[in-house]
Amino acid sequence: DIRDGYYVGNLLGAPAKGLPAFKMHDAGQGFRTHDPRVVGTVTSWPCALALASTWDHSSVTAFANAAAAEFRAKGANVILGPGLNVHRVARGGRNAE
Repeated sequence: DIRDGYYVGNLLGAPAKGLPAFKMHDAGQGFRTHDPRVVGTVTSWPCALALASTWDHSSVTAFANAAAAEFRAKGANVILGPGLNVHRVARGGRNAE
């Protein structure tokens, strides 16, 4: 049930319209472990900025596929968190993401 608090954000779907529920979770560096059911079952991924700095398309693709598979296996269908242009200002505070 998406309303039990497992995800950090939920929107009920509209099955009659063909819209699935949104089961949103943080973030690109790994599935957040705020719920005891996932503690010890998540991967801590490398910083996306470090990954991007390699310019290695196959590594980025492998990371994206593996992270997506983990989120999908836990039932999430939306990954939250900054992922674009947050590094432009060094005092941003979330540059590791």
